[in-house]
Amino acid sequence: MRQYVILAALSMWLCAETTFAIEATGTSGPALTLTDAIQIGLDRHPSLEQSRYASQAAQAITKQIKGDRLPWIEASIAESSGSLRIVTTDGRTIHDRGGHGFDPGGALPHQNQNSLTGGLLVNQLITDFGYTAHRILAGQATEEASEKARLTKKALVILNVQKAYLSCLLQQHLIIVTDATLKRRRAVRDQVESLYKHQLKSKVDLDLIRVETSNAELALIRAQNDLKTNMAVLNNAMGIQGPETYALQALSIVPSSPPEIDTLVATGLQNRPELLGARDKIHASEELVQAVKALHFGSLSAVGSLAVTKFWDAHDNGIHDNEVAPFWGVGATARLPLFTGFKIRNQVAEAGHARGEAEYELQHLANEVVLQIMRAYLTQTTNAQQIALEQERVSYAQEALGLAQERYRIGLSPMLDVIRATAVAFEAESRLAEAQYIYKTSEVVLAYATGQDYLRY
Repeated sequence: MRQYVILAALSMWLCAETTFAIEATGTSGPALTLTDAIQIGLDRHPSLEQSRYASQAAQAITKQIKGDRLPWIEASIAESSGSLRIVTTDGRTIHDRGGHGFDPGGALPHQNQNSLTGGLLVNQLITDFGYTAHRILAGQATEEASEKARLTKKALVILNVQKAYLSCLLQQHLIIVTDATLKRRRAVRDQVESLYKHQLKSKVDLDLIRVETSNAELALIRAQNDLKTNMAVLNNAMGIQGPETYALQALSIVPSSPPEIDTLVATGLQNRPELLGARDKIHASEELVQAVKALHFGSLSAVGSLAVTKFWDAHDNGIHDNEVAPFWGVGATARLPLFTGFKIRNQVAEAGHARGEAEYELQHLANEVVLQIMRAYLTQTTNAQQIALEQERVSYAQEALGLAQERYRIGLSPMLDVIRATAVAFEAESRLAEAQYIYKTSEVVLAYATGQDYLRY
């Protein structure tokens, strides 16, 4: 029975805290958890759609290159009509076709002759000595690089949503601290007003506490406006035009020791999508080097054609000499570049330079990843230590504030001591909140830097 009473009391306290937070921050609207916010960002952010289309475009390019291995079939149809010169043999006209002679100085032009030709032309690549094969491999590596670019955008969306969400929670916490400070100053103001009416305190004390109360009211208004700004940043991080405010879910902040820095660096170098994409780019550039080198050997293709031609003469009294002539042919085409104006040699040089650029880009990205991991690790470690110190500072500041208020009440301290103690307590509570949420932010930054979060969503 005692356990049930304790649980009921805790539940009532949590509900009261939640209600107080909503009233103090002025936030209302749809409930939004961090997981929901991340999922909305992954579903709706335009940068992910953009990267998805870029990945599909890379796939289409690879399929185009693969098409070079397949037969190229063309269909054609042609019609002609005109007046042709003829020669006369044994009292009849013989047209210039099928191996018969054509006499440009023959008889007068004959009536219009018409022809219609239709057929197919097939061209099949036999070999280009690895040019197409290496281009296909380069295209596939480029596909992988574009997919890693999409994962990079995904990781950034997750990080930005997490940072924006935590910024909103921090601002909500600061509003609660500011509101509590305002209530303290109002209580002191009411106390001083009562004492002033009984001529126990001076007008100076009353004016000072009124000024400080007004400053606290202004600070609360600014904090609430900052929260609305942070909510807009959260909507932007999710890629939507959402409501002005959300009812955010509080997160537990429990400092813990991160893994060793060497382990974190090794994990980041292995998992970060930027590095994986840079390695794919190097692979693509190496395949392109091999592809352009194959241009030195030319190519060999097979060619085949099949067509039918129909001839006829049109007269006033009908169509005459209606004939059909089919024909076909097969062959092969060999291309061997002898001199190309140094074009192939410069293409090889260009591909080699691109490979070197990709290699140094990978090295640069690796250095950036290590730096990000070091910064996040040190920030997390520092703030874990700072949280404990700030908690002690808050305890001392609250104790000093209570003492200053009591000494002022009995006339042993001036109003300035109360004002100073209130400001110190407000600063200590604000710094504690900032240290807690900076620590939580450093956790998500470290997860991003080591390439972990995008694998979980």
